[in-house]
Amino acid sequence: FDLIRLVLLEVENNADPQNWIDPEPVGYGSVEVSYHVMLLEQAGLIEGWNRSAIGVFRWSARNLTWRGHEFLEAARDDTVWTRAKNTIGQLGPGIIFDVLEDELRAEAKIVVENVRRERADAAR
Repeated sequence: FDLIRLVLLEVENNADPQNWIDPEPVGYGSVEVSYHVMLLEQAGLIEGWNRSAIGVFRWSARNLTWRGHEFLEAARDDTVWTRAKNTIGQLGPGIIFDVLEDELRAEAKIVVENVRRERADAAR
């Protein structure tokens, strides 16, 4: 799941949303990254382009979709991301992406509720 987050962050940081980029997260090979770009495009999180040729597997990305922005906002905070991954990890292998997305939303809601409580306490 970490590679998904890294690719989304790189796509978000694309200075010109008209230009296609080939994300290059440190520690991952180009085929593995291209495969995840393809999956993110299929999931509706990014705008992707199959640039493969004979003997070369290559997918490029350009923009986050609305859903991609929503997912990344939920996944942006390192604490929320880690807590969601840890919860999912306790469930064992074979967890689908939608479960991670739901867990991220739940963790983000907890953060919002904590901020609301802190503000209410400070106002008293």
